[in-house]
Amino acid sequence: MARAVAGPTIVLCAIFAVLVAADTWSSGGEIYPGVFAGSVDLGGMTPGEAEKLLGTRAVGSAGIRLVGPGEIVLEAGQMGARLDVAQTADRAYAVGRTGGFFERLGDRGRAFFGTAVEPAVAYDPGSVRAAVEDASARLAREPRPASVEVRNSEVEVVAAREGYSPDVGATAENVGQAIGNLRDEARLAGEVLEPEVSTSEAEAAAAQARRAMSEEVLLTSGGRRWELSPAEIGRSLDFAPADGALRVTVDRDALKENLSAVYAALEERPVEADYEVNGTAVTVTPGREGRRIEEEKLFGALEDGLSDGERRYAVTTVVSEPEFTTAEARKMRPTQKLGSYRTNYSIVQDSGARVDNLAMSSGAITGTLLAPGETFSMNDTVSGLDYNATKVIVDGQEALADGGGLCQVTSTLYNAVNEAGLDVTERSPHYAQLPYIRPGLDATVWFGDEQGNGELDMEFENTSKGYVLLREYVADDGYIYAEVWGVPDDVDVQTWSEPVYRNADSARWVTYQTYREGGKVLYDGVLHRDTYEALKDKKGKPIPADTVPVAPVDP
Repeated sequence: MARAVAGPTIVLCAIFAVLVAADTWSSGGEIYPGVFAGSVDLGGMTPGEAEKLLGTRAVGSAGIRLVGPGEIVLEAGQMGARLDVAQTADRAYAVGRTGGFFERLGDRGRAFFGTAVEPAVAYDPGSVRAAVEDASARLAREPRPASVEVRNSEVEVVAAREGYSPDVGATAENVGQAIGNLRDEARLAGEVLEPEVSTSEAEAAAAQARRAMSEEVLLTSGGRRWELSPAEIGRSLDFAPADGALRVTVDRDALKENLSAVYAALEERPVEADYEVNGTAVTVTPGREGRRIEEEKLFGALEDGLSDGERRYAVTTVVSEPEFTTAEARKMRPTQKLGSYRTNYSIVQDSGARVDNLAMSSGAITGTLLAPGETFSMNDTVSGLDYNATKVIVDGQEALADGGGLCQVTSTLYNAVNEAGLDVTERSPHYAQLPYIRPGLDATVWFGDEQGNGELDMEFENTSKGYVLLREYVADDGYIYAEVWGVPDDVDVQTWSEPVYRNADSARWVTYQTYREGGKVLYDGVLHRDTYEALKDKKGKPIPADTVPVAPVDP
């Protein structure tokens, strides 16, 4: 049995060996058929012929062509690619000629069906990526959605365009593989970006716009007539992407502009109620109703009807109320004195220039009306006036400066505001105790330096339910008076101060406040604590704080 099998096998091997020998003789000096260097067929060539062919293929002057959108070729020099043609030809020629008999026999058998050797090629991956990045930058583009443009009475469609987002990493890898396989092209990896609106969708929107602009539109109201021309209708249309389509809507701002004649004829602005102030008397200037077009109704009808061929529209109007009505003005009119305070200006021995300053700043305050929630700033109100240079206290010592007396005006108003129960949001004490105001009940102001640095202000907010009227004036009895008028309320506020200590160098005072509304105590405690340094005489010598006269809580 063994002899029966061995006989045919020996015969087949002998035949194969003869065929190989014959092929070897016929291919002497040539690369065996079926041998490739990468993708280049070198079979049947002498090594010299293979070198010539390899020198003109793949990584030559033609470089690598990127297959994809656009036409871009990467040159070999860009990528640092180098092919050793002699070594590559030698590798191809060596197939079937090296190794033992059976190894050579196996290589020859594989070559019969096609076999490839690795080309002796090298390249710089960094240079390849840089070249791909440069090419990708030229190919990358955003998609352009289709759009509709209206020029006069003509409607035009701007066609859509696809975008492209290259994948640099994947493309660089494809180029590297092409170089290694001696191919002259590589696939450009990336993603085609579809536009948000297609050309067909824009064509559908354009057809809708053409229907809307097919004829004039007639608007009527109470026997009056106006027309919108097709061009005006076109200028009033808007095209916006929505759910993958191009939606045709009415540009309400543009439409309102095109309907300016209609608005001028039918609309009337309401007149706001207001106040006139004469001393403490505040009278109401009545407001007046206006009239406005029902825009939502009109614009909605136009949006729904234009593309359906509707050409006639009624314009309706409604009453437009003022934001501040006469009834509200009467309800919020200040009629009751909520708080008042006075301080003695005759205590300060100075010329009449200081009294003039008191009168100027008081006059700037008098007649001020504050709406609920509005904040009053002393500095904003009294700055910029032509004040006289009079005595002021700077670092505890008497000096001359413009605006002497402003702090007395501020302190007087501050206490009237406290009594009115309004919310003081900013207040600073003086450097030292002053004879015209009790320590803890004072408030100072300073406009700051030329750059506004160091500014001190007294501010309060109108936290009442109505308007507040401020009144401040200098009387001939030696006192300056401040009054806060508002709507009647049931608020009672008491503010007073007591010394913690008083000595030659300084004094410490604590200020208390009790706030009642409707007879119920809402706050009863410390308002603030202040420390005062000693005043100095003309020679700079300290005046003991405990020798400075203390004004009463209620002068």
